[in-house]
Amino acid sequence: MDGVTDAACRFIAKKYGMADVTYTEFVSAEGLWRIKQRGEMTHKIWNDLKYSESERPVVAQLFGSDPDSFYKAAKIIVEMGFDGIDINMGCPSPGLEKREGGAGLMRNKDRARAVIEATRKGIMDSGSEIPVSVKTRVGSSEPDPDWWNFLSSMKLPAVAMHGRTFKQLYSGEADWESLSEAAKVIRKSGALFLANGDVKKLYKKEDAVWVELAGGKTRKLDEFDGALIGRQSLGNPWVLKKEIYEPTREEKFKVAIEHAKKHEELFPNNFLSVRKHLASYVKGLPDATELRKKVVMAENSMDVEESFSDG
Repeated sequence: MDGVTDAACRFIAKKYGMADVTYTEFVSAEGLWRIKQRGEMTHKIWNDLKYSESERPVVAQLFGSDPDSFYKAAKIIVEMGFDGIDINMGCPSPGLEKREGGAGLMRNKDRARAVIEATRKGIMDSGSEIPVSVKTRVGSSEPDPDWWNFLSSMKLPAVAMHGRTFKQLYSGEADWESLSEAAKVIRKSGALFLANGDVKKLYKKEDAVWVELAGGKTRKLDEFDGALIGRQSLGNPWVLKKEIYEPTREEKFKVAIEHAKKHEELFPNNFLSVRKHLASYVKGLPDATELRKKVVMAENSMDVEESFSDG
C-alpha cells in the first residue's frame, strides 16, 4: 500500500507476523529509471525501495504503462537485489487508470502483454531470472473472465487478485466467488493465485487454513494458494500468523516502540509518516483515545516510549 507498507512496516510484519513474502510500496517504472539517469539519489523513490535483508523474499512493485520504462526499471531492480518484480495492474487511482497504468492495463491487453514481456527482457538482459508477477483486480467494471484467461496465457509464476472491480474502487464487498472462479482459470497455467480483499485474519482449523472476511464471513483457503493482508496488518503484524493470536498490551507497546525505532533508523528525516502506524497499535485498548493523542504528536522514538510509559 502506497505510503503505508514501507521498509520499517515490512520489517515488523516479517519479524512478528512471519509474512511469507513482502511487497514494496509501488513506484513508477518511468520515474525510477529517470531519477537514476539524473543521479537523484535522495529522491523519495529510493526510500520507497528500501528493504531489510530479513524481509526476504522481498518483491519490488512497479506501476506505469510504458514498456520501455519497465525494461529499464527492471534492470535497476535486479541491481538492487530484489527477489522479484510485481507489476501493478490493479491500482484504482482514476488518474493512473486513464493513462492505462494500474487498473487501466486491464483495458488494453496488448499493452499489458508488452509491459510484462519488456520487464522479463530487462531481467534476462541483466543476467537474472527473478520472477515477474502481477497484482490486479477481478475486472474493470465487472468480473472479467477474458482478463483471467489473458493472465493465464502469460504463464506468470504468481497472480494476486483483489475481489473488487476498478469501478468499485474500495466500496462494497470483495467478491470472493469471482476470485474462486478466477483462481480456477489462472491456476491451470501453473501460477500461484493469491486472493485479496476484506481479509481480517488467517487461522488454522482442522489442518486447513481459513480466512475471516469483513462481516464475520469465513472461507477455507484451499482453493487458493494464499491471501494478501494489507490494512488489517497496520499496528497488528500478528494478524499475518496462520493462527489466532491476541497480543498483550505490553507486547503492543514493545513492538510499537521497536517499529518507531526501526523507522527512525531507516528514515531519519521523516518521523511523521510512522505516526499512523503507532496510532493503529493502540486500537481496541480501553484508553486508546488518550494514547492515540500522545503518539500522533510524537517527534521521535523517545517520545513514543514516554507516551507508553505513562499509559
